[in-house]
Amino acid sequence: MHFSLGPLPLALLCLLLLCGAFVSGADVEEQLDAGMHHLGNDQTPEWSEAPAAPEGVSFELLFESAPNSVEWTLAFTQRSVNARWSVRINDVEVAACRRADGLLEVFHPLPPGTVVLGENRLTLTTDQPDDDITFGRVRLIHQPFRVALNLRDVEVRVTDRATSEALPARITIRRADGVLPDLFEAQDLHQAVRPGVVYTDHGVARFAVRAGVYEVFAARGPEWGLARAELFLEPGPVDAPAAVLELSIEREVDPGRALSVDTHIHTLTFSGHGDSSVEERMVTLAGEGLDVAISTDHNHNTDYAPYQRRLGLERQFLTIVGNEVTTPIGHFNAFPLKPEDEPPPHELRDVAELVRGMRDRGAQAVILNHPRWPTAEEGPFGVIELNHFTGSGNGSIFESFPFDAMELVNSCTEESDPLLLFRDWFSLLNAGERVVAVGSSDSHTVGEPVGGGRTYVHGARGPGAGPEAIDVDALCAAIREGRSSISMGIYVDTFVATQPAGERASLPDSSSIGDHLTPPRGGSVKLRLEVQAPSWVRPRRALLFGNGVELAAFELDTEPGQPTHLTREVELTDEHGGGDAWLVWVVLGDGLEAPHWPLTNDYTLAATNPVYVDWSGDGSYQSPRATAAALFAAHDLESPALQTELAQAWEPVRLHALGLARSQFLLEAYGRLRELGLASGEEGARLDQFLRSLGK
Repeated sequence: MHFSLGPLPLALLCLLLLCGAFVSGADVEEQLDAGMHHLGNDQTPEWSEAPAAPEGVSFELLFESAPNSVEWTLAFTQRSVNARWSVRINDVEVAACRRADGLLEVFHPLPPGTVVLGENRLTLTTDQPDDDITFGRVRLIHQPFRVALNLRDVEVRVTDRATSEALPARITIRRADGVLPDLFEAQDLHQAVRPGVVYTDHGVARFAVRAGVYEVFAARGPEWGLARAELFLEPGPVDAPAAVLELSIEREVDPGRALSVDTHIHTLTFSGHGDSSVEERMVTLAGEGLDVAISTDHNHNTDYAPYQRRLGLERQFLTIVGNEVTTPIGHFNAFPLKPEDEPPPHELRDVAELVRGMRDRGAQAVILNHPRWPTAEEGPFGVIELNHFTGSGNGSIFESFPFDAMELVNSCTEESDPLLLFRDWFSLLNAGERVVAVGSSDSHTVGEPVGGGRTYVHGARGPGAGPEAIDVDALCAAIREGRSSISMGIYVDTFVATQPAGERASLPDSSSIGDHLTPPRGGSVKLRLEVQAPSWVRPRRALLFGNGVELAAFELDTEPGQPTHLTREVELTDEHGGGDAWLVWVVLGDGLEAPHWPLTNDYTLAATNPVYVDWSGDGSYQSPRATAAALFAAHDLESPALQTELAQAWEPVRLHALGLARSQFLLEAYGRLRELGLASGEEGARLDQFLRSLGK
């Protein structure tokens, strides 16, 4: 592709130089190309600024100019850049397009001598021609970079309000119109910078921004509060002293000795997409206050430790080598692994073989990631048509569930229904699958907060407070055993005790998540829910589920702009004929409006993993499916005892009883339930829907 401005006669060019027409005046600039050009290999009719059909996979522009004896500024407009596109003038790289989706204008300094007298050549090339972009509106501004953009230096210091010590943090800068501005001159190994965002791993951020009025936020993940301040930067000399802003935040959520863990993290360096280098990832991890970071680049065993040591961040968080095993039938996080080992096999199409391959490499925990991604229908659970009544599928890609956990929170995956994945999970629990819940971020970029979704794990921290006190084997065991809660802005825990009839039990001091309890006959179970959230998150509703049935609901009376610390208590008796139960708390909250912690979905939430209650008193928990199977094994269909026990059982047990039945046997069982009055009203409608789901 070749674009050229008309050549100027040499005599006229020299005259213009003598007159200073190319270098004088604050607004002197050259418009090298006013158009926009589509480069790549696909049609893009949605981009109105350029032709839908690509013009090629590279760009060349010839232009005549005077030489720049001082620094000038190059400006151009771009859209949807995901690969590296190199901008060169006269075969010397002067810039790279910014990896970003939107249509935006970017600026780069041109060192003296970049532009020569007479003809010059600007080119744009990439080694990934399938990355469709638009590029154009190229300008040469005959002013130094700082002058052309009217830049002002800023220094932001973030401290712990309680100790006055410097804190790693995320700093967000927003214009009055809500736009996150470009930040400049912030190339520091201890900072990770994107438009409107600076992470600092040591509490001080330095950058330059255009003169204007801004709102500045300082934050450190969902355990800390939020500081805000206005910043006024007036136009002035380029060497004006930096504006200094001091912000302090305090811890507002205390998870005790539970560890905050992100089980799903990426880097551009080793995953090949997104925009966060592995060095920048270390800074973002420190800034979001995580205890444990598990690397999960695609089919790569990434070791964060050397980069962490280089930055001196060993005391900030523990790193564990993992891998997002990216397969034709789904994505699985596996850890811990050894960085020197071959990654687990990922081309197989049998889930049992895939998981076996991960465990053979040493993985102690295997997680099914985003099971409804890219859409509810196209994700693994959509492909197998997971039945919310029975937890069964069509066996198209897998029939068994050999993984240890599934993501119920993935803060970078779009899911408008906050309870959809819970219904998936509940159906698996009712079917007897011991699959636990985890929360993660799946962050690929600097701007997407690592730890936006996270898992709080109990029982893996030994004596001491630093990363050296964390037992990796115990951490993996606790994840497998479900001794954890999941979080997207809200922290929850539950404390549970059994109590004899007419007596009151003392609730334990430590978390009960993952426990198995056997109440005394005729006794009850007492639960206390603990909800915590920072002042910038507002929990709204708490739900208690037993075997997937909503047993209790509380509206949470929280104060806007104030930290949440509240408890709710529930007492449960065996109202379901001795059927065992799992119990899970779910807390839902408002979405976030402030830009300091952007989430993909418009809600916040938290949930516990199950507490298992052995109401039958036989010494072990039994799932609804196992309970239904035991009833059919013990009784004939015509047995009055079977009818009585079905009448007293949990609804999920009755549904699984139907699911285990076949053809006429199923219809007869359904007829019995109708006769008993147990298949009328809302439950009858659900049973009818269930029968249709089985193709009856």
